[in-house]
Amino acid sequence: METKDYILISISISALTLSLISLIVTLVQKNRETNRTIRKTLTDTLEGISKINIETTKLKSSKDSDNNAENIITLRRYYNSQRRILIAHADFLVMRYDKLTTEIDCNILAGAYATIGDQDKAEYFWQKTVDKSISLPIRLMNLRGFGTFLFYNDKEKLGRKFFNQALMLDLTENDENKVLRTDTYLMLCELEKERGNKEQYELNLTKAMEVSATIKNSNRKNEMQDRIRFKLPKNE
Repeated sequence: METKDYILISISISALTLSLISLIVTLVQKNRETNRTIRKTLTDTLEGISKINIETTKLKSSKDSDNNAENIITLRRYYNSQRRILIAHADFLVMRYDKLTTEIDCNILAGAYATIGDQDKAEYFWQKTVDKSISLPIRLMNLRGFGTFLFYNDKEKLGRKFFNQALMLDLTENDENKVLRTDTYLMLCELEKERGNKEQYELNLTKAMEVSATIKNSNRKNEMQDRIRFKLPKNE
């Protein structure tokens, strides 16, 4: 082969390499744009669910409307239909594009399914919420949220298990985490009280006292101890 042939071959290889690089860059950019679009769509859908939750809460708590009136019942049904449409859309996106989703996405979806009475789906997305937790404090909050959901759905033992997992997490020793743990004991306390579990109620109240006593910031300590005093049995 002559020199000019080598030059032509080199030019052809270079051109092919540049074309491949250009194609890869284009595909990467297109994939990023697609992911951004999907992420925005999911965010908008979940925001829609949250807005409906706010509106239905306002409707229930309004003193100016009769919840048994036909127009209010019709409005609630409309909200429920809208919620179901948004839930189905969000569910599809989360299942199809799991890597783009966060724990708060799954949290909102779990709550939405609980609202429409689909306990199995709610449990599934609560578990995903816990699995996607980005830090130990967030994991604690998600575990206790899951536990609370289970308590209210006739799964008391499993709910207590998740609370115990939350309280056993090795959190950094600081006041905010101590407040978080105290608050968690008090949440569990209230759940046990509602079910008439006096022994468990007293045990968790004692644990809350122990943790709150180690809080260094006086304002935060007083805040938590005031809440504890409110739960103490009243002297007859």
